[in-house]
Amino acid sequence: MKESFSYHIAGHVLAVSGDGVGEMMSKLLGFKVFLTEKPVEWEMKIGELDTVLPFTILHSFDLEQYDCHYGMNEDIDVLQIIERVSGKEVFRLQLRRGESVATTTLTGDKDILRFALWFAFNLFAVPLGIMAIHSSTIVYKRMANLFLGESGTGKSTHTRLWLKNIEGSRLLNDDSPIISVENGRVMVYGSPWSGKTACYHNIGFPVNAFVRLRQEKQNVITKLNVFQAFAALQPSTPPSLSYSDFYSSKVIENLDSILRQVPVYQLGCLPNDEAAQLAYSTLYQL
Repeated sequence: MKESFSYHIAGHVLAVSGDGVGEMMSKLLGFKVFLTEKPVEWEMKIGELDTVLPFTILHSFDLEQYDCHYGMNEDIDVLQIIERVSGKEVFRLQLRRGESVATTTLTGDKDILRFALWFAFNLFAVPLGIMAIHSSTIVYKRMANLFLGESGTGKSTHTRLWLKNIEGSRLLNDDSPIISVENGRVMVYGSPWSGKTACYHNIGFPVNAFVRLRQEKQNVITKLNVFQAFAALQPSTPPSLSYSDFYSSKVIENLDSILRQVPVYQLGCLPNDEAAQLAYSTLYQL
C-alpha cells in the first residue's frame, strides 16, 4: 500500500512516498521530530523506476561498503549506489532539475535511505539558497555558531567543551545543519542528519559566526578576510555538487550571500577548556 510522510526541514516540506515507506522511515530516528501536515513542496517517490537512465559520472566516493556515483543525463541528476562486493546496484535516485519530484529505487538499508534523503534535499534546496553545512553547531543567547573542519579535526570535541564551560549553550546539530539565506539574514536549522549524535531539533536561529578549526599546539583565533572565509566554508558544502557546473555556481552564490552577512574565523586549538573560552570571548566580543 502506498504511504506518504511529510517532513518540515529548514522551513520547507519534503515528502517521502511509496509502498511500505512507513516501516523504512520509522528506522530513521531523527525524522520523527520533523513530521508535519503542511503542504508538500518536494517529493521523493520510492519504487521501481520507469526508466533506468545511462549517465555521465561526475563524482565517485565511498559510503562504507558501497561505491557511489553522482552524475547527469542532460538535465537529470543521478545518484547510483553499488554494493562493492557483489557489484550490484542497490539504489538509484533520478531527479530532473527544476522539478519537485525525484524518483528512486527501493532500498531496505536505512543508512542508504538516510544518505539519499540528504542528497536529494540538497539537490532540491541549493538552487533556493538553502544547503547543508558539515559542522557542529552551538546556540548561545539565541545565536548560532557553526564549527567547521575535516572529519577528525575535533568539531564535536570543541562543542562539548562549550557545553561544559559556557553556561546556557546548547547543541543544535552535530553533523549537518541546514543554512538558509532569508531576506538578507543567514539562518541555521536543525536537521534529521546529525551524524553519530542523536541531536534532532526542528528549530532555527540566526547565525552569529562560522569557525573553522585546526589542531594546533596553542589556542589562537583569527578573523578571516573574504577570500580566506570562502576557502574555509566551501569544503564544508555538499562535496558532490562541486563537480556540477550548475550546482557549484549555486553554492558559490549562496556562499557569497552568507559572507556578506556573517564573519568567519579560524581557531587553532587544543582540545581543552581554554579553547572554548577563547572562542566564546571572541565571538561575543567580551
